[in-house]
Amino acid sequence: MSRLRFPGLIDAHVHLREPGATHKEDWDSGTAAALAGGFTCVLAMPNTQPPLTDNASLQAALAAAAAKARCDYGIYAGGTTLNAAAVAALAPHTTGLKLYLNETYGQLRIDDLAVLQAHMQAWPATRPLLCHAEGLNVPAAILLAMLAQRSVHICHVSRAAEIAVIRAAKARGLAVTCEVTPHHLLLTQADAAALPSGRSEVRPALNNTADQAALWQAVQDGVVDCIATDHAPHLP
Repeated sequence: MSRLRFPGLIDAHVHLREPGATHKEDWDSGTAAALAGGFTCVLAMPNTQPPLTDNASLQAALAAAAAKARCDYGIYAGGTTLNAAAVAALAPHTTGLKLYLNETYGQLRIDDLAVLQAHMQAWPATRPLLCHAEGLNVPAAILLAMLAQRSVHICHVSRAAEIAVIRAAKARGLAVTCEVTPHHLLLTQADAAALPSGRSEVRPALNNTADQAALWQAVQDGVVDCIATDHAPHLP
């Protein structure tokens, strides 16, 4: 039997539940599970309870990770409608900045393009900036990043139309990267009925087979830069 051997994998999109929901998972259990699956580095999102949007919350999360993590890690700061200037000062202590432009779990959604533009301009161009962007927010994020002369990473792309925009942006040399998730690659709306109640509730939502096919094609073409799990434990 042939074997494929990989170096330790990196999961660039995880939701560990510390602080605020350690009955679901903490840095200890979450990173132990990552190692068991072959991942030696995880990058954690900021929509915890409280969210990681200021120095106090970020330092508390960093301290918890330093004390408990079993593998390498990074932590993103979160953007809000009010913290564009303040959060930029935290850049040296973070993996990057995460902006939520569409429906998500938590209170970090930004639906004002002027606020998005402020974050694009304030966040250091040498540091990663990630967007949860769906639909028309994908080209909006790419356009504002271009105007700010910076890169942008689009998280968990799930639709053919979004892939088409990213493909076109890359063809024009714009500094945009993107990721897809295993569940968007392997499941569609048609699979939801066969799943236990609540198990198909993901953001972005599962889509149709045409969207699924577009994601696979983008992986094969190299338009997708990485596959990230969007690991997010919930109780049954």
